[in-house]
Amino acid sequence: MTQQFFDPQRNSLNRPVASDAGDLRMSRRSFLAGSAILGALAFSGALSGCSSPTGSATGLAATGDGATGDGAADAGEPIVMVWLPDNSSADLSGAREVIAAAITKACGRPAEMLTTVDYNVTIEAIATGKAQIAYLGSEGYVQANRKNPAVQAAFTESDEEGGLDGACYYSRIAVLAENADQYRSGATYSIDNIRGASFSFVSATSTSGFAVPSATIVEKFGLESSDELLESGSFFSEVLFGNSHQGSAVNLLSGDADAAAFDDVDVDMYFDLVEGEANTVGARYRVRDDAGDPFEAVHGKEFVIIGIAPVLNAPICFNEEALPAADREKIVAYFCSDEVANDPAIFMDPEDENAKGIWEKESPAKCFVEVDDAWYDPIRELGGAA
Repeated sequence: MTQQFFDPQRNSLNRPVASDAGDLRMSRRSFLAGSAILGALAFSGALSGCSSPTGSATGLAATGDGATGDGAADAGEPIVMVWLPDNSSADLSGAREVIAAAITKACGRPAEMLTTVDYNVTIEAIATGKAQIAYLGSEGYVQANRKNPAVQAAFTESDEEGGLDGACYYSRIAVLAENADQYRSGATYSIDNIRGASFSFVSATSTSGFAVPSATIVEKFGLESSDELLESGSFFSEVLFGNSHQGSAVNLLSGDADAAAFDDVDVDMYFDLVEGEANTVGARYRVRDDAGDPFEAVHGKEFVIIGIAPVLNAPICFNEEALPAADREKIVAYFCSDEVANDPAIFMDPEDENAKGIWEKESPAKCFVEVDDAWYDPIRELGGAA
């Protein structure tokens, strides 16, 4: 049995891990049970100091002209979609433009893609209507919805059966392979020895890069709140933020942090699995020799997973005040169609090492599926935001 973030002696989210990595996928029912345990935890001040996304000084960059996002748009006014830093890299520009073209095909309006280098800026853009569509992590979505209830989840990536029961990705805590023995626990690894280490999170508004790992650490070590994890010299000797999952991984791989939190879906195209089962404790990964920015300086470096937990798949959401219902309905209908599900430019072939994309066609049934706001209540409970 391997250890996930959650201690097998203390909570019901642990279960034996089968030899097939696919057996690690957690049902939403199990996620709900686990989030109830952590429901009292709070992430106060997660959006303090947000800036208005009005220019490059805030970390917001547009690939086209700006748009007002005031909801009174005519057919020629662009629909603006904003992306988190993890999906804003130059090597994903083609994937973003495919989505822009799909939006135009769905509703006949041009689409602009806005990239960011800051999670809070992305959230602010969709909450204020600067953008009408956003692809957010589930914690970021909850934050945006709290700022403006008009921000509503529309659809998300399905599980491998084309449904929502196993629609999860993974949040990891990892350490450098050369230091992994410091985190040994019998025949496996654990997070027991991370107190006093230097640690990198993604962002205070990242689900898999902060909310899930911090809630786990708070529960495991009996801390009062996640605030103790945000200040250097409190629980961790030093706290860093990568501002993207790639950035947090680089903080670890470059030696700036002893341990780091980041997910699988935003970084695994840069790594090769060299030992163990994918997305299990003890799995060892190496940075590919052809990995692009920001991994050029850490080619060949290796990390080991010492903790892992599932996270509800991220939604594509609308600001319903800024985007007319007719456009929303057309976009949902098209993106949840077989045409999009079978488009290799949107759902890329996971066996194609040259493909640059955001979603993988891991099974013939993989597609986008409609969701609503209530589907993300487990995330609210996890963060005390219900």
